[in-house]
Amino acid sequence: MTVLPIATFPSKRPNEVVPDADVIVIGAGPAGISAAVELASAGIHVIVLDMQPAPGGQIFRALEANLAARPGTDNLLAALGPTYNAGQALIHRFRATSGIDYRPNTTVWDLRADGTVGWLKGETAGYLRARHVVVANGAMERPVPFPGWTLPGVITAGALQTLIKASRLQPEGRIVIVGTGPLIFLIADQLRRLGVRPTLIARTDRIQDKIAALPKIHWAGIPALLKGLNWVARLKIAGIPIRTGVSDLKAHGSDRVETVSMTIAGRKLELPCDLLVVHDGIVPSTDLAHCAGVALEWQAADSSWHPRTSLDGQAELAPGPAFTSGPCRIRISGDARRIGGADAAIAHGRHAARAILAELEHTTNPRGKSVANLSAAAVRSAMAARPFIDAAFPPGLAGQVPDDETIVCRCEEITAGSLRAAIREGATDMNLVRGLLRCGMGPCQGRSCAVTLARILAEANTQKPTTPVPFRARPPLRPLPLGALANLTGLHPELAQVELLEDKPEAVMQGNDHA
Repeated sequence: MTVLPIATFPSKRPNEVVPDADVIVIGAGPAGISAAVELASAGIHVIVLDMQPAPGGQIFRALEANLAARPGTDNLLAALGPTYNAGQALIHRFRATSGIDYRPNTTVWDLRADGTVGWLKGETAGYLRARHVVVANGAMERPVPFPGWTLPGVITAGALQTLIKASRLQPEGRIVIVGTGPLIFLIADQLRRLGVRPTLIARTDRIQDKIAALPKIHWAGIPALLKGLNWVARLKIAGIPIRTGVSDLKAHGSDRVETVSMTIAGRKLELPCDLLVVHDGIVPSTDLAHCAGVALEWQAADSSWHPRTSLDGQAELAPGPAFTSGPCRIRISGDARRIGGADAAIAHGRHAARAILAELEHTTNPRGKSVANLSAAAVRSAMAARPFIDAAFPPGLAGQVPDDETIVCRCEEITAGSLRAAIREGATDMNLVRGLLRCGMGPCQGRSCAVTLARILAEANTQKPTTPVPFRARPPLRPLPLGALANLTGLHPELAQVELLEDKPEAVMQGNDHA
């Protein structure tokens, strides 16, 4: 690729802050890595901020460390399979590309549309600025509260994968996997390879879902579908029980999960359980985009919000008050934009990077357009399997709202019944409920409870259905030590001048201790 003569910044104008980099990439998963490599290979100065200690993201988590520890990790690498090991070449290229300023163990706690990024590493925090920001912070598992979900021994499939990859831990005892989506087959097959036999794989999806999804199969998505069929076949050959159409999941126990119950084909099943692994699909992680003021669209069929972007990831700002003015300098890439998996994230990271290169170069030459068209086609091809997957594995555990006794907000231990009581007394807005009950004010800042509260509000407003609007986002998105806040570096005076937003809720619940 031709090196572009644009890696230096223009002369500083009065009252102008000189950017710290051409591009800041947030996240070093498949999308972030591919975007950074594409940009740096073209001579662009790139800073990569990564919350993790090493590149790879969730899919390729701890891959470098596990490869370096061979032969002691040979069995682990074999169990995790080719999907995991495929990240080796990508990470190696990332490490070998000059011009990438990689900063691991760095948390982003603020993001603004003008390219300003608040960072935290240890007890040190500050601000960085760039002409463009690529948000590639990936996805999260859809939070689904159910009775007993807070018991020790109940974890998500992603958490189990993290323990296996990063800590090299192997679960023991009676393991029950419940949920939907390709990930439950992958994690079950990885456990099988490790010599761990799940007691039951209980799927909320049904055969009817697969039949209804058949018209959505695209030829470009067939390899991904064959991979999933291969996982299922190996599990069945191993004799691991798989049931479909599961509902009414409950975990039971005193100090930890002891049994799990569910309904299958109209009959209640209860069985002993030492580890309950749940998964109801993954959704974009939108907290950074939301903090920056990017417009979010509610996907009712998916029970989640998605950022509004163009195909190349250019974000669209939501109307209303904002912390900054001027054009939006944010592009959202990979699973943070649309769920597609590693291959799609790699393709989209490259596509977003090329769009930034074209903008920085101010070029409209035919070759640039041809490259952009090719990268856009690669994204579409990599995403070809998603329509079938989305239809074949609809949300299951999220199919019904939790009962009154179930905790929705884990940080503040707020039940669904408390939320419904607030709604009945007039709190019909997400922010109003938050102000009254502190739902969404804990360390997760609503990442685990916002979707469920939106579903409960929709349940209460059936006569006047409205599109759920998420909590108003404000920094810090993650816990920020006071010492770090008091000694911020790179703080521009304009950042300290925040316009007051009149959003403090009125107390509508007389006599409520939280009001």
